[in-house]
Amino acid sequence: MIRDAPFVNSDLIHFKLFWSHVVVVNSAKVAKDLFEKRSNIYSDRERTVMVYELTGWHRNIAVMEYGDRWRMHRRNFHQYFRPDAIPNYHPRITVGVNRLLNSLLDTPESFSKHIRYMSGSTTLDIVYAIDPMPEHDPILEAAEEGVECLSEIVNAGSYLVDSVPILKYLPEWFPGAGFKRQAAHWKEKVDALHLRPFEVAKKNWDAGNAKPCITTTLLEGLDKAANKGEYEDMVINVSAMAFQAGTDTTVLSLTTFVLAMLMYPEVQVAARAELDRVVGQDRLPDMSDRDSCPYISAVAKEVLRWHPAVPLAVPHKTSTDDEYDGYFIPKGTIVIGNGWAILRDERRYAHPETFDPMRFLRADGTPDPTVPDPTEAFGFGRRICAGRHFAEHVLWLTVANVLAVFAVEEPLDAAGRSVKAREDYTTGMFSMPKDLKATFKPRSANAAKLIRSSLVEL
Repeated sequence: MIRDAPFVNSDLIHFKLFWSHVVVVNSAKVAKDLFEKRSNIYSDRERTVMVYELTGWHRNIAVMEYGDRWRMHRRNFHQYFRPDAIPNYHPRITVGVNRLLNSLLDTPESFSKHIRYMSGSTTLDIVYAIDPMPEHDPILEAAEEGVECLSEIVNAGSYLVDSVPILKYLPEWFPGAGFKRQAAHWKEKVDALHLRPFEVAKKNWDAGNAKPCITTTLLEGLDKAANKGEYEDMVINVSAMAFQAGTDTTVLSLTTFVLAMLMYPEVQVAARAELDRVVGQDRLPDMSDRDSCPYISAVAKEVLRWHPAVPLAVPHKTSTDDEYDGYFIPKGTIVIGNGWAILRDERRYAHPETFDPMRFLRADGTPDPTVPDPTEAFGFGRRICAGRHFAEHVLWLTVANVLAVFAVEEPLDAAGRSVKAREDYTTGMFSMPKDLKATFKPRSANAAKLIRSSLVEL
């Protein structure tokens, strides 16, 4: 796999994919030199047939070509997800987390479904002011299928048509043209992801009864827009990106958190000790506790580092010729930031294969500023995920609340034996544990009561 490329002991790897040059960046230093210091060269995206012509994902900021259109979208997205904007969403995030706790108390074996619903419903509320159905919500289902599509098509070489574009003219019934049938199915889901929630929010806005949300706030600028069609298209795209970005990374990271708690139960013990000391057992943690809980913050960081949700960043593309460290990198080269390799680099993190939150802390338990934060989990340079601050807040609050009231344990099989958790992950753009099973037991009767009361207080 490309993500394991550092085992050939090189910070840069080059290979040919048909007639395209591909460079894989395996070190933090080279990533900083190229993606940050030379961001004017290394910020473009490859214009592939599957993304741009067949599935409709060209509207996504993460894969949009670098230029004025991308800047306009990014600017409008960033204003709602910059660090000082995130506290505005804390009440809605808290509602989502409290609902998750109650769902885990009711049916702990369905934790994966509950995590997906919490993440999707919270973001859907913040972006569109929509409260989804508890089961089989069409918008949430469209989002899941759309993300599955993006995971399949975005990496270099995933589909032959991206290297041989003339294949796009094959009719769907032609042998070998199964990609077109799959793309047509995905396009329906991607269109639904972009249009269905927007139409609901806009209808409420037109009627004057919409709750405040990102979409309706953006729509307030429609009357002043010089090109109303272009502006509305931007609102659709930015809203869909906010919904999708705020959902998938959170689900993947929280599932990794569950696996880590099963494999490293001593981390739960240390985390609960900090929470009991700082928060006590008569209330749930909130974001005001964050600065006083460095170990919980370290757990959240280690979740991002240990198994990043996106091991390989979305490929960048060079916009001009360049030379680096004696190597010529021609215009149009696909450049992939290997976040997995960087976050598991022994030069930065000792024993990187081990889940160890203490790596981010000094011996006295305070944050260690000499240890780099795992920002590579969110990408690189100008194309780094603009929703990362939101994702970090959701992750922290969920981790803190789950550990405050639950013990995460291995379930028992029919014979009464523990079902051991395995560090086995899916491959693709997004990575998450396979077939993970766990159960959540309330720490005490008081913890269960606290969970129920949190729902009453919503």
